[in-house]
Amino acid sequence: MKHYFTILALCLAVTMFATTVNYEPDNETIFPNPERGFITMLEGHLSTSNPYCIKGQEDVLDAHATGDKGSLILAHYYLENYRSTSTLPEEILNAFDEDMQVLRDKGMKAIVRFSYTNTTYTNSHGDESAKDAPLSIAKSHINQYKSHWQANADVIFCFQAGFIGAWGEWYYTDNYGNMETSINDARRELVDALLAAVPKERCIQLRTPLFKTSYIGNTSPLTLVESYTGTAKARLAHHNDAFLADYTDMGTYTNPDADKAYLAQETLYLPIGGESCILDDYVAETNASYENTIAEMSYLHWTFIQSGYSTVVTNKWRANGTFDELNRRLGYRFQLIKGTFSDEAAQSGKFSVNLQLKNVGFAPLYNKRNAYILLKNGANLYTLQLASDPRMWKPNGEITTINEQLTVPTSLPQATYDLYLYLPDDNWDLRWDTKYNIRCANKDMWDEEDGINNLHASVKITAEQSPLDPPPTPPFSDAIVLPGTLNKANVDAFSSDMTWYNTDYFDFGPDDASNLDRWAEWKVELKYP
Repeated sequence: MKHYFTILALCLAVTMFATTVNYEPDNETIFPNPERGFITMLEGHLSTSNPYCIKGQEDVLDAHATGDKGSLILAHYYLENYRSTSTLPEEILNAFDEDMQVLRDKGMKAIVRFSYTNTTYTNSHGDESAKDAPLSIAKSHINQYKSHWQANADVIFCFQAGFIGAWGEWYYTDNYGNMETSINDARRELVDALLAAVPKERCIQLRTPLFKTSYIGNTSPLTLVESYTGTAKARLAHHNDAFLADYTDMGTYTNPDADKAYLAQETLYLPIGGESCILDDYVAETNASYENTIAEMSYLHWTFIQSGYSTVVTNKWRANGTFDELNRRLGYRFQLIKGTFSDEAAQSGKFSVNLQLKNVGFAPLYNKRNAYILLKNGANLYTLQLASDPRMWKPNGEITTINEQLTVPTSLPQATYDLYLYLPDDNWDLRWDTKYNIRCANKDMWDEEDGINNLHASVKITAEQSPLDPPPTPPFSDAIVLPGTLNKANVDAFSSDMTWYNTDYFDFGPDDASNLDRWAEWKVELKYP
């Protein structure tokens, strides 16, 4: 003999009201966004009479912002006047703080590099070399700058290792093994000093992949699990100052195919950028064609490149449309595709957000930044933080779906709010500066005044529902407890006429059990034999 249950239905009394909006992409407009794009280089040959690299060159910054829509610069500090002096004057150190304040005022950030010379000479062995500072002096200078770098991390995008050789490019050098292409003890010690002094949330770019792999001790590229952990592997990045110069980019790559495959993985988590040094018109035409440039930058996820060097290359790019394409796609470029949002939510209840977006840029974001749904009612602004990490919105057209249930604060006033996507800087002070907010590449979306992206949807916030304890009584009979086994002796007590009985209730709604519309009823028919 046997018994069985026939499950009739799961009856959900759920009514979900939501608004879905389709967004129109903007594939043409060039506009500034933080931490990406064409860069201009400012140089400062420091002395007590002229301790600045940036201050005093505000007109260059303005031209960069208006002309190339640039928000990022390379600040190259030359310390040739102090390569034999272990202690830098306070005027030099304090001038760095003033330089960074100029950037804050302009809404810009810097890639920072220090060097001791921008020239080479022929040494006593007949080799080309460069007069840089001994390791002990370089470490002393790094230690002196440490507190100033830490204090200005908000407007520093990343560092370049510098300090060694002509232009800080680690090749021609009097003190670190002239023309060596991998890490030796002195170079390793300098990297150690930089890792200790540079703000831990900022990466340090090395000139070639081999410098990193020989420092780390293996050639496995950075993975998602290892990224953003503050280790040397997670912080040592790459810059290429010979972009498309030749097959190896003038020695940047030891084995181009393998090195580029390595970088293609690394640059999902660490930024790459640099300049092209091509000075020959034919080489520029051939090597730096539109097709080659776009393919290389897309594969290696380029974030920035100099706009002014070499002009042989950048002028060709300006003439054939490559420059504008790069200006749109260097770094990240986020486009929203579609959004679905709850029309109504209660205080302390849940608010549903489903956003589809794609990153049509070459690269992801690298420095930490949170994403928020901003609710706006007149002058009143409130934010709900998304769990989605914008650094994970991957490039080259990859689509990301954000599907989250956000908790509405009990303190949020009852009203109807317009919805916006808000992507501010992670630094507390810069968070309120709209120049550092990210703009999406969509039509009819950017709110210039508040620096937010209009999602063209709204939500009505209603009063908090009173907590119910015990849970609400559904509008049907009480549940019964069934025995483990039905038999002739007990079945009549439950279902002599095969009546449908309610046997349990299941809550498919918020944890607080306060939403009556989301309760469900199981109905079970008892049958025997």
